[in-house]
Amino acid sequence: MPPPANLTAKLRRGHWPWLSLFGNSLWSSKRFSAGFWVFFTAALLWDFGIGLYFFLFNLFLANLHFKENVLGLVTGALTLGNLAGSVPMSMLVRRIGLRNVLLVGFVSAPLLCMLRTLVIWLPAQIGLAFVAGAALSCWPVCFSPVLARLTTEENRVSGFSIIFATGIGSGTLAGLVSGHIPGMLRRATGVSHLGNDLQLILLFTCGVAMLGIVPLLMLRAGPPQCQDTPSSRLFHPYLLRFLPPFALWSLVTGSFTPFAAVYLQQRLRMSLANVGNVFSASELAQFAAVLLAPFLFRRLGTVPGIISAQLATGAALLILCRAHSVAGAIASYLGFMSVQFMSGPGIYTLLMNQLPDEERGAASAVQNITGSLSNAAAAVVTGGMLVKYGYASVFAGFAGIAVLAALLFLVLLGPVDRQPVALIREAEAG
Repeated sequence: MPPPANLTAKLRRGHWPWLSLFGNSLWSSKRFSAGFWVFFTAALLWDFGIGLYFFLFNLFLANLHFKENVLGLVTGALTLGNLAGSVPMSMLVRRIGLRNVLLVGFVSAPLLCMLRTLVIWLPAQIGLAFVAGAALSCWPVCFSPVLARLTTEENRVSGFSIIFATGIGSGTLAGLVSGHIPGMLRRATGVSHLGNDLQLILLFTCGVAMLGIVPLLMLRAGPPQCQDTPSSRLFHPYLLRFLPPFALWSLVTGSFTPFAAVYLQQRLRMSLANVGNVFSASELAQFAAVLLAPFLFRRLGTVPGIISAQLATGAALLILCRAHSVAGAIASYLGFMSVQFMSGPGIYTLLMNQLPDEERGAASAVQNITGSLSNAAAAVVTGGMLVKYGYASVFAGFAGIAVLAALLFLVLLGPVDRQPVALIREAEAG
C-alpha cells in the first residue's frame, strides 16, 4: 500500500520535523534536501536489521557447535558473494537506476538471510552465504552514489557522518533487543535453548530490514544512466591511488568484527544479556565518534583525519591484546570499535569528491569488490589464526596492518587530497 499522500508531500517539502531539526541544527550551514532524509530512513531500517543480524548470526552458529574456523569459511563465502555481485549490480544500476536496484536488494537479501537461519547444514550455509552476499552488494554499490547525488561537496562529509552515525546508533537499541528478548521469548514460549532464541531474533531482524522498501518507494535518485555513454569506464585512474590503502584497511575492519560476539560470550564468559549490553555500549561509542568525524576532518583535512583514526585503531588493538581482565578487555573493545569506524565518512567522501557523477557507480562497485576481497581474506585467515594462536596474537598483528594502511593513505592520497575535481579532470584530458 502506498504511503499517505500528506506524508509524501511533507517529505518532498523537506518537512520532517525531528529529522530536519537534528541534521540542520547540528550542521546549520549545511542544510540537507528532503531526499536525503528519505534515504536516511531507509538506511536506518537497513542498518538496524542487517547490522543486528550479522552481529548475532555467527553467535547463532557457534551455539550450534560450529567452531571459529568454520565461521570464517561461512563469512568468507558471504564476502566473496558480495564481491561477485558488485559488477552485475553496477551494470543493473545503469539499466534500471539506483533506486530500483536498492528495491531489489531490500527484498532479496532479507529473504536469503531468513533461509540461512532456517537451513542448518554446512554446505547449504556456504552456498546461501555466497548468494546472500551477492544480493547484499546492492547496498555498497548504490549507497555512495545515491548519497553523493543527495548532497553537495560542502555538506557531503557531514551527510556521510549522519547516515553512518544514525545506523550505528540504531545498533544501540539492537544490542538491547539481542540481549533481553531471549528471556522474554523463553518466558512466553517455554523454549530454553539459546540457538532457538537467536533464530527467532534473526528472523525478526530480516523483517525490519525489509521495511526499508517503504521510504525507498518515495526516493527520487535520478534516471538510469544510458548504457552507451562514456561513463562505461569501470576503472577511473584515481582508483590506482585509492584502492591499495583501502584494501589494506579493509583487512583490519574485516578481521575481528565477525568474531566479536563469540569473543565476548565464549572467551570472556559473558551472558547473552551482557553481550547485548556491551554491543549497545560499543554502538554508542561509534555513534559519538562518527558524529565527531566532520569536525576532525574540518580541522585536519580529509586524509590526515583518516590517518589519525587509523593510528588510533592500531593503538586500541594493541591495548586490547594486552588486556588481562574482563573490564579492561571491554574498555579496550569499546575504544577499538569507536575509532575503527571514525575514518569511514572521510574515506567514502574522499572517493566521491574526486569522481564525476557518471563514474561514481562503477567506482563504487570496484571499491566494494576490493573491500569484499580483503574482508573475505581477513575472515578466513582470522578464523584459522584464532583457533591456532589465540586472540591476543591476532590483535597485535592487525594493529601493525592498521599502521601500514595509514602510511599508504599518507603517501598515495595525501598529495591529491585538496585538488579540486575540475583540476583533476583537466589533467586527465591533457
